Amino acid sequence: MRLLFIIPFILIGAFLIGLTINNIGDLGNIIMDIVGWGFILVAGLIEKKRKEKSQSS
Repeated sequence: MRLLFIIPFILIGAFLIGLTINNIGDLGNIIMDIVGWGFILVAGLIEKKRKEKSQSS
């Protein structure tokens, strides 16, 4: 069930990393990249916790 929660995080993160908008400038694009990597990091942490929980039972 958590896999359905992880996939949107990865997709949103990848979208934010790949997105470039000229109107918001370099700083805005850097912030969007950081937020995108944050989404992917959170998805990885959720997956890691899910795997640890399934291995212990």
